[in-house]
Amino acid sequence: MSQHIIRRARADDIASMARINAEVFLGDRDHLPGATAWVTSFHNAFPVYQYFVIEQAGVLAGYAGWQTHGGFHRSEPAIELDQIGIDPVHQGKGLASELIGANMKELATWMQTINDRIESHIGFVVWVNKHNKNATRVYTKMFGDMVCGRRTQFGDREEIMFRTRVPIIRPVRDESA
Repeated sequence: MSQHIIRRARADDIASMARINAEVFLGDRDHLPGATAWVTSFHNAFPVYQYFVIEQAGVLAGYAGWQTHGGFHRSEPAIELDQIGIDPVHQGKGLASELIGANMKELATWMQTINDRIESHIGFVVWVNKHNKNATRVYTKMFGDMVCGRRTQFGDREEIMFRTRVPIIRPVRDESA
């Protein structure tokens, strides 16, 4: 089994991420210029939007994009897994679960360094087309609160929301100081 490297995406990863995006997402399927513009725009939105990549044997095998919602200093921060793309050659090997798990840990640590108002937890959510069985299987494992919402998106596409909460234990603040 080869070792995987998970790290924050860099500008020099955009071409590989866009190639994967054009292969696995409907929005820019088979349209690399559109996928490149899409990935670049979100990459430039850091820290509101944060990309991570997973490499296998020195090759970028997938990426995930996470968006912080509602500001950086909420008492209950919300971070959404907006997209996860695994190169079709590397699908079915558990890379998505590995990437999501590592990203949640890193994002929870990051959020704690910038936000001293967190009261109890950081919420992580993901929306998925209810007919996407592969994604639903991965999210069921990674988002422990299971299905927590439903919506109709983009015409008549039904989506379900998975959520998990990462508990944060902080010392009690001395409000009198």
